[in-house]
Amino acid sequence: SGINAEYGGTFYNDTYLIDDIDIEDDDALTSNGWTNEVSQEKYRIWKKNIPEENVTLYKIFGSFDTVSSVEFYNAQVNDQYRSVWDKSVSSLYVVDNITNNREIVYWATKFPFPLQDRDYVFERSHLMDEKSHTIEIASRSITHKSKPEYPKFVRVCKYGSKLVIRAHKDLYQKGMSYCLTYYDDFGMPIPNQVKDRLANTKIPEFLDKVHDAAVYLGSTGKLYVPYPELSVRKPN
Repeated sequence: SGINAEYGGTFYNDTYLIDDIDIEDDDALTSNGWTNEVSQEKYRIWKKNIPEENVTLYKIFGSFDTVSSVEFYNAQVNDQYRSVWDKSVSSLYVVDNITNNREIVYWATKFPFPLQDRDYVFERSHLMDEKSHTIEIASRSITHKSKPEYPKFVRVCKYGSKLVIRAHKDLYQKGMSYCLTYYDDFGMPIPNQVKDRLANTKIPEFLDKVHDAAVYLGSTGKLYVPYPELSVRKPN
């Protein structure tokens, strides 16, 4: 199914497999097929296999008292700065803006030798709700006519993620919890134990780096917030 009719050659690659559970409720998670993989004070990681899609979903819950929701959000979407602090990024930029809160992103990432580097093309949407004190970033892989596959990279065609950031008080005050749900098919058979080990170590490492980036961006004061959706829709 296409995104918009005028975007010829642009379509979603797969079903979006991410559910709406973004609050840590063991009963809800267990009854929806999730199993707890890692339980630490800083974060909890849950896992769910979807054999018919050949995909493993991961869900990570955690919180930080030292950054605000808006700072954490900025660390996730400031692609220019991410290229500085995330050493695995070889390129990351917006290809196309669809609306104020939706864009097409190209992301190329370095993999450790002997694995070939990977690249992604995905749609990213942003939603901020001041009433519920949440910000949400959702990404899903697409095919886009301006980004064909390149021989240097393995194109990851099954990728989806949703990050829900929930403020403890308000979106601008320090103190937030997050729930990150994602799946990522590396485009090659990787044993499940290896996938789990990568998820259980790399994701928390990555989120700690996002936290540090959020602290830095907060100190610069250059913070962007998503447009409230309602004001975008209202005619002038």
